[in-house]
Amino acid sequence: MTQRSGSESATGHDELDAVPIAPRDHDQWAASSLVLSLGFGLTGAATVMLGVLLPVLSRKWGLRDDAAGFLLFLQFLGSSLGALLVGSRRVRGLISGYALLAACACALAFTGMYFSFVLFFFFGLGLGATMTATSLLFSDRYALDRAAQLERLNFAWAVGATAGPILFLPFLHLPSLELLFFMLLALCLLFLLWAILREKEAPLPTPCAQDAAPTQGGATTRFLLPLLLMCICSVGIEASLSGWLSTYSHRADSTSAGGAAFAASLFWFGIMVSRLAFSTRLLKLVGRRRLFHAILWGVAACLALLVAAYHPAPIRAAAFFAGLSIGPLYPLLLSFILQRASRGWIFAVPGIGSALLPWITGLLSARFGSLHYGLIAPCAAAGLMIALSFTAPLTVEPQPSASARDSGRSSLRQPIF
Repeated sequence: MTQRSGSESATGHDELDAVPIAPRDHDQWAASSLVLSLGFGLTGAATVMLGVLLPVLSRKWGLRDDAAGFLLFLQFLGSSLGALLVGSRRVRGLISGYALLAACACALAFTGMYFSFVLFFFFGLGLGATMTATSLLFSDRYALDRAAQLERLNFAWAVGATAGPILFLPFLHLPSLELLFFMLLALCLLFLLWAILREKEAPLPTPCAQDAAPTQGGATTRFLLPLLLMCICSVGIEASLSGWLSTYSHRADSTSAGGAAFAASLFWFGIMVSRLAFSTRLLKLVGRRRLFHAILWGVAACLALLVAAYHPAPIRAAAFFAGLSIGPLYPLLLSFILQRASRGWIFAVPGIGSALLPWITGLLSARFGSLHYGLIAPCAAAGLMIALSFTAPLTVEPQPSASARDSGRSSLRQPIF
C-alpha cells in the first residue's frame, strides 16, 4: 500500500501552501479525526483482503494464476484511478468512495466468478477515492500539524493492513464468504452515514507560487526517470507480495489457512515496524545513499530467500524480513524526487507498478506452473532497482523551502494502496 495508489496521489495536493484553519468545535473535529482514522484502517484491511481470499477464490472458481493475477491487477488499477474521483469537494469524494465500497461488498456476496472481475475493479476505485479524500481532508484541516497528523493516519492504515489477514481468517473456514462481505458492507454503510451526516467541507488551501512553478530543464527530467522507474518497481514489489503471499504460503502447507494469512500479516507487520523506525536521525547517521543501497540489497536478498523457501516457517520469516527491508524504500525514493520536481502526477506514476507486477507474477506462475517462478517478477524488479541506483541522483539538494519540506514530510507518510 503498500497504496502505492490513491492515497499517495492525494498528497500531490500538498503542493498547496495551506492556510491554517481554526476549528469552531474542537471536540467535533477530534471525533471526526477518530472516525476517519478508523475508516482509513478499514481501507488498509480491505486493500489486502483480495490477496488473503485468493487461495479460497482460486479453489472455489478454479482460477489459474494468470486469472487470479488479473483480479489483483483490476483492483490495484481501480485504486490508482480512484484518486481521480476526488476533486475540490473532499467530503463528496469520501461519500462516493464509501458508497462504491458498500455497493461492491453487497454485490460480491451474491455474484459469481465472471462478474467479480468487474466488481473488484470498482471496489479498488472505491478504495482509491476513500483513501485520497481522507488524506486530503486531514491535509486541509491540519495545515499547522500536517506531517504528524498524516503520520498517525498512515499508522492507522498500516494497522488495518497488518490485522486484516488475521481478522479475515475465521471467514475462510466457512462454506461461503457471504458473511465476510456482509460485515464489510455494514462497516462501509456506517462510515458512509457518518460522512453524509457529520463531515463538512474545509476551506481549500491557497496555491503557493513557488510550488506551482514547473520543473525546469531537461536535465531534471533525465535524472527523474530512474527515480520514477524505481518507484514503480518498489510499489509493484509491495503489491505483488501483498497479493500473492497468502497463496504462496498456502501451497507450501495446504492444511493451514491460518498460516497462509499469517504470512501476509507478517509482511505488513514488517513494513509497519520499519516505517516506524525510519527517521531523519537514522538518515543523518548512515547517509541517504548508503542507507538506500543497503535497503535495496536487503530487499533483493529477502526476495531471493522467499523464492528459495519451500516450507511454511522459512516463507513466514522471509515475508517478515521482506516487509522490514522494503518498508522505508518508497518514502526514501520520494525524498529524492520531491527535491527535484513539483508534486502532482508523480504520485500517480507508482500505481503502474502496483497494477502490473502482481499480474505479471500470476502470468509467469501460470506459464511455468509454479509461484516460485512467478515471484521471479518482483526479484527482477529488485534487480532493476539495483542497476538503476548507480545512475540515479541519490543526493538531496540543499535548503528546500519550508513549504516544500512540510509537504514532502507529509507526503512520505501515506500508505501505498
